[in-house]
Amino acid sequence: MSFKPAATFSHSSTIQLQLIKHQRMLRIILAASPKQLRAHIKDCVINNNSLMIYVSSPAWASQLRFCTTKIQQAVTAQSNERINKIRIRALRPEPFKMQKEVQKTIPSTENIELLRDNANHLAEGKLKEALLGLSKALKKQRR
Repeated sequence: MSFKPAATFSHSSTIQLQLIKHQRMLRIILAASPKQLRAHIKDCVINNNSLMIYVSSPAWASQLRFCTTKIQQAVTAQSNERINKIRIRALRPEPFKMQKEVQKTIPSTENIELLRDNANHLAEGKLKEALLGLSKALKKQRR
């Protein structure tokens, strides 16, 4: 079985028209929405005179609900769709992804020894203890 491009199917023009209609509807919704909300509107679906708008989070969904009248008027004025109901839904959040581990920069063995030697020349006190502890910890990480 060989791969067939989508354009070779008999319903491709119908699918293309649906895609164009969908993109146009999304542009109308974005234009009718406040600027601060536009980046959070992700998609829309029209089904039986009902418009479903998908946003990135519940917080943005609650903000967009205040604009449904304006969106409905814009859709009615700029398209052939007659929307009776607008529903707003938040998309599921993206799964948590671990950030790449940060590369630690550990001083060279010579610098660690220099730090320890300088600490040894200090009089007894908190600074000497801190520098000796630091040099010891850096030496362990260097291994």
